[in-house]
Amino acid sequence: MVRDSHCKMPCLTGVFGTCVESGAYVPVKTVKYCRMNKEIILESLGRALESWVRNASAAQLWQVHQSGGLGAVIDADDEVVQVRIVLGGPRGALSDIGKTDGRLPVTEAFLGSQSAAWGTPPVQGSRAREQWFLSSELAQEHARQYLMAEVGEQRDALARFVDGWIAGRGEGAS
Repeated sequence: MVRDSHCKMPCLTGVFGTCVESGAYVPVKTVKYCRMNKEIILESLGRALESWVRNASAAQLWQVHQSGGLGAVIDADDEVVQVRIVLGGPRGALSDIGKTDGRLPVTEAFLGSQSAAWGTPPVQGSRAREQWFLSSELAQEHARQYLMAEVGEQRDALARFVDGWIAGRGEGAS
């Protein structure tokens, strides 16, 4: 089988060939390689993570900041890549993105707002701190902004995740 240089992901497609006996066009199964590549999958993963950060619940944000645990499920066929972000599961290249052990890194969400004040948070590691975070919209926005920056800065971790996914499928990347 010959592979196109730009693609390593096979997909079956129907094409028409000429029947030797009747001369009619008939469907013939062939293997064609789609235009899917590592960069497309990497871009889809980045967009899925950004969407997850925007839509995560306060409890999900807290979990990621406490202990990490992000992961992804990638489903790719000939022209469509679907990436679903998951929380929990086996440790992988994405697991430590956003992990701060519950510390609150200062971001623009806090610094940019003159009137923003969250007072003194409860002691790190306490149940009270978790409850405070879950009820503080400012702390959650702060966490979202930090996670969004982490996704942008951790492109190498995203690339390692995609490389691992490709290797698990037994296919090369372009």
